[in-house]
Amino acid sequence: MDSLPPGPRLPRSTTSREPQYLIVTLLGDYWFRRSEQIPSAAIVALLAEFGITESGARQAMRRLHKRGLLTQGKSGRTTSYGAPERMSESAEATMRRVLRFGLDITGWDGLWTVVTFSIPEPARDVRRVLRTRLRDLGFGLLNDANWITPHDRTIEAVELLDTLQVDDGSVLRATIVARPGRPFSVADVFDLETLERRYLDFIARHEPKVQEVLAGGVTPRDALVMRTEIMTEWLQFRQFDPDLPVELLPDGWPRARAREVAFRIYDELGVAAEARFRQVLGAVDRDLAALSSHHTSRDA
Repeated sequence: MDSLPPGPRLPRSTTSREPQYLIVTLLGDYWFRRSEQIPSAAIVALLAEFGITESGARQAMRRLHKRGLLTQGKSGRTTSYGAPERMSESAEATMRRVLRFGLDITGWDGLWTVVTFSIPEPARDVRRVLRTRLRDLGFGLLNDANWITPHDRTIEAVELLDTLQVDDGSVLRATIVARPGRPFSVADVFDLETLERRYLDFIARHEPKVQEVLAGGVTPRDALVMRTEIMTEWLQFRQFDPDLPVELLPDGWPRARAREVAFRIYDELGVAAEARFRQVLGAVDRDLAALSSHHTSRDA
């Protein structure tokens, strides 16, 4: 049942040096919307910058190809990989979502997307997959089988119920009415305490690096590693953060500060990191290296 709903999904990262996630991040940043394939030897060399062995790098490429997240081509004895056409077509929207993640959302209309369902015990595997997918979409459990998010996720929720063939399920857009003596708290639905600790830890570890970066004391090699790792780690928050509007968050919520730290480092290191990417790729194919580029938060 874990294969539902169908279609490739990006690998989840539990570390900033997980090779599959590193490949996706590197190609998404420095090989944006390019249809050309990169020789596997260059990808191996790029991952070596992060301490990934050749066998680990090649295994990651094979797994991503098997999952439909990389295309594969061969010319003689050279194997190359690139982004599938369907991913390139949606790259612009995906990149904007990535770069805009963590921006404070204001002007919320007060409506919640609600998913409610009833699944019999013999189909508990379907229920488990549905719950996992709802969490992936940023839903939190209100009670029993009622899941909510302040974002309009009606289309995604309906598609999910249809894909899993959950007949006894409904998707609503509604307000939550407070009851006397029983106030509604988002902290009871979403684990904000754990999320806040994650953000504060991120700030404590990375904010001291900002001055070093601004002073220009980072080499291109270190810039590629630091920039990729900071973005990989920052984007892991998308797995845990329901991205609640500011109206629902506690005062002094640290997400905005964490985002500022992440993108100060990411933006400042862009030119140097791209130079290193070009250098590594150029050692294998100089013409391909000239096609690389990079993003900053200003592209959001």
